[in-house]
Amino acid sequence: MLAVVTVFVPNLPQWVSPVALSVLVIGFAVAWPVMVRPTPRWGISAVLAFTGLSSVWTVTLLPAHVEFSPMATELWLAPVGGAAALGVLLIFGVQTFSLPGGPQRFLSTAMFSLGAVIAATAAGWAMLLRQKYEVAQGAIMIERFTGLTWLMLTILVSLAVAALATLLPTRRRNRMIAVIVGATVVAVIMQIIRAGVLSVPAVIGGALGALIIALADSFSETKEAPAASLKHPLTAIGLGTGVTIVAGMVGYFVLHVLPW
Repeated sequence: MLAVVTVFVPNLPQWVSPVALSVLVIGFAVAWPVMVRPTPRWGISAVLAFTGLSSVWTVTLLPAHVEFSPMATELWLAPVGGAAALGVLLIFGVQTFSLPGGPQRFLSTAMFSLGAVIAATAAGWAMLLRQKYEVAQGAIMIERFTGLTWLMLTILVSLAVAALATLLPTRRRNRMIAVIVGATVVAVIMQIIRAGVLSVPAVIGGALGALIIALADSFSETKEAPAASLKHPLTAIGLGTGVTIVAGMVGYFVLHVLPW
């Protein structure tokens, strides 16, 4: 929704995006543990919220002169990687004192750790939205960022189309193909409507976002998660917010890491 708003409100205040992302992260933190067991795990939720909020606000509060380099060894990944590593470490600490043990603890720890990584990638949206704000304010004058809002919109529209395609009453394999193909076609159409220097990364980002939707859809048929968790109302919220959060990192990845 932030990307949609920025189309109509170019001078979106600087603090709107991190606050909105913080709300999204908190919602994800509450919902994600329910995908593992139907009862809330407030300790795990606190860790997930801390992980996501720290990554978002670290990116937001970094000085304006800091450049997010495309080099893997430099700063572009530092807030995400650092927050994710700390979150996973805290998850292991919480799980160490949780009972019972055995395979169930192993599977739940893996899912909670994945949740920490997802929460940390909320910084992807923070990076994209911060750059859009700085472009609007004249802090960054680089042609490469022309159409940044359209790139974000393309990814979000692709996610919406992919989500609708998961409702098709067909076999999972055919449904996954329809999800990815449908979202990619829509992304291409959006670039035909408004072609720009970011058209290729926008299409790739839309396709990768659709792939994430397809993988999330396959979770509904997993045998590892308890049936009560799969049917819990918060499970849909956890999957939906998780996919939206990861899509921000996908957008930042295709824009900064892939060679253009």
